[in-house]
Amino acid sequence: MISLRRFMSLVVMFSLAACGGSGSGGSSKAQSASEAGNFVQDTRPVQNVFFEVGGFAPFVMADADNRPSGFGIDIVTAIGDKQGFQVNFVPHPFVGILEDLGNGADIAVAAISITDERKTIVDFTNSHFETSMGLIVPENSPITSLNDVKGRKIATVVGTVGESTLAKLQAGNGTVVQSPSVWEATRQVMLKEVDGAFADLGPLYYYSNKYKEQKLRVVSDNTLPKEHYALAVKKGNTELLNKLNRGLEQIKADGTYDKIYQKWFSNEAQSASAPTPTSNR
Repeated sequence: MISLRRFMSLVVMFSLAACGGSGSGGSSKAQSASEAGNFVQDTRPVQNVFFEVGGFAPFVMADADNRPSGFGIDIVTAIGDKQGFQVNFVPHPFVGILEDLGNGADIAVAAISITDERKTIVDFTNSHFETSMGLIVPENSPITSLNDVKGRKIATVVGTVGESTLAKLQAGNGTVVQSPSVWEATRQVMLKEVDGAFADLGPLYYYSNKYKEQKLRVVSDNTLPKEHYALAVKKGNTELLNKLNRGLEQIKADGTYDKIYQKWFSNEAQSASAPTPTSNR
């Protein structure tokens, strides 16, 4: 038989346990309610943005799931934050990325050089990056200047300004190997399939720093014409073009641009030959 004292002790224990359970559940519900209250749905309008799926490090890169990152990705995202729109990145090969604007996306971001020929297809924002062309070669390569590409087997990205510039430098004396991306061209140098890779200095400095164990060297020439990168929009979309230019001015004025630049080019910026950001114009 259970004594009265023991019976009352059990009653107290069960009562405390029940209260503790109620308190814990109440706290959990309150926490869930608080979390729900803190969740704010992004109701800003969405702008679809083509990005180069092949990648052009460190301007535009993508992981195995096509999630983009890079200098250009951060730039367009920051512009959207200033101008009140969110971005939805849509993967697209570099070939046709300009021609397809208006069909799935209204903005294109990649290492897109402003050229007169391209201006007939799209409208460009103000430039957000200035660079020029160069070579990446093995550290012990006899190539010391861009004139040395003559008689050499040099990789470059198909359909880019680099392809036509390399052809002029070789003047018919040498082999141009077409590659789908700067990474693939650089990789061919690593595998010793080509004598060098000719492309914009930005990604070349990025790869030479990232893969130091490969012992690569960048050859540049300050006398080459400068190229200017910009975002592209469907021709005639003046409203969107003006919005992007306003946003670009804002991120340059408040220091956001500089922070993004340092994030992706801090090592390269230490070299006098490395590409530098354009002035606000």
